[in-house]
Amino acid sequence: MMMLYENFRLALFSLKANKMRSLLTMLGIIIGVSSVIAIMSAGDSISAKLSDTMEGFGANNIQMYLDFREDYDGDYYYDYSDLMNRDMLTDFAQHFNDRLKAISITSEVGATEVKRDKDTAKLTLVGVTLGTFLIDDVKLIDGRFFTIGETDTAAKVAIVSSKYVDIMYGGKAKDALGESVTVEIDGKTYKFTIVGVYEYKDAFAGMGMSSGDNVRTNLYIPYQAAQNIIHEDYIFNFTVMAKQGVDQEQLTKDMEDFFEKHYYANNERIHVACYNMSSIIDEATSLINTVTIGISVIAGIALLVGGIGVMNIMLVSITERTREIGTRKALGAPNSSIRIQFIIEAVVICLIGGLIGIFVGSGLGAIAAALMKTSPVPSLRAIVISLSFSTAIGIFFGFYPANKAAKMDPIEALRYE
Repeated sequence: MMMLYENFRLALFSLKANKMRSLLTMLGIIIGVSSVIAIMSAGDSISAKLSDTMEGFGANNIQMYLDFREDYDGDYYYDYSDLMNRDMLTDFAQHFNDRLKAISITSEVGATEVKRDKDTAKLTLVGVTLGTFLIDDVKLIDGRFFTIGETDTAAKVAIVSSKYVDIMYGGKAKDALGESVTVEIDGKTYKFTIVGVYEYKDAFAGMGMSSGDNVRTNLYIPYQAAQNIIHEDYIFNFTVMAKQGVDQEQLTKDMEDFFEKHYYANNERIHVACYNMSSIIDEATSLINTVTIGISVIAGIALLVGGIGVMNIMLVSITERTREIGTRKALGAPNSSIRIQFIIEAVVICLIGGLIGIFVGSGLGAIAAALMKTSPVPSLRAIVISLSFSTAIGIFFGFYPANKAAKMDPIEALRYE
């Protein structure tokens, strides 16, 4: 232990005696380490931002939809018998009741315009189930959602957007409640009573722009009321929300198996397929990590260049200290002692360069995260890898010069001028 301490002290003394040369030697290590840490920190920040964004879209949501089988080779069309219906979904909901929090079925009836005095609002009439409001994270600013009784009886009630209220009622949500909204679809007129106002989310607001008053917003009505208008009773797709803690991958497989076993086993063309948001998040994160690692490997080449620089300066240092080496060997220093001294000196150069690189890289990573408007995520993985790699480079590129010094002939070394 005492010998190691003495070697570290000698290494630091040698670096202090040649400050500028030592700094230039470390430069390659500093650039390599800081590049790797900055890139990996930025990549981790992007992954975290992506996860947060996808969570907002519903990380526990699973999409169910009709699809053609992979081995099907024929005309791509749907028969009425291929489609899902409410009886299927009722059976499905009962079977998975303990693992599902909500089920959302939507039916777009059509686009229309509504006039009130001189004001005009553009609407899309959409039939929804109660689960839609939870799954789509629809927030009420006044009024209420539909009741179970209203959904079961296809009541003529509606929920409008805050944008609709801004246009038609000067932003006064309470003035809209209880009022009627009359829409025309395919030449027929339908009248609904407004029972709630939901918060309109402007997709362009985050880009510093606004969609303006010309935007078309959804007018929500009970799903069965929509089916009565379009006279259809079949379902192409729907969305479910899993309860917290449920294994989504297993649930997805079980739901596909349920429809296959009970309804589509004999259908050679069509089956019910699923995809969940967690798998999309995993795939996107994996892609980002792959790209980040690839770029980091390229940046890591600077570490190898820095290692070559360390080897070069160690060879120069050994040449300059030939007489010192000869003196130590003449006094009985074993080859292993000489070898360890110079290896430790190379490792110290790389470690100091690595520590400086960590601070520089962390700062660059934070700046990059700020520019991308994400929270900085310090990459502990990158720090550990970089320090380990720096140490390994010090040992690897320091071994040859150290071994060369250890094998010197003491007589020839003492004669060296």
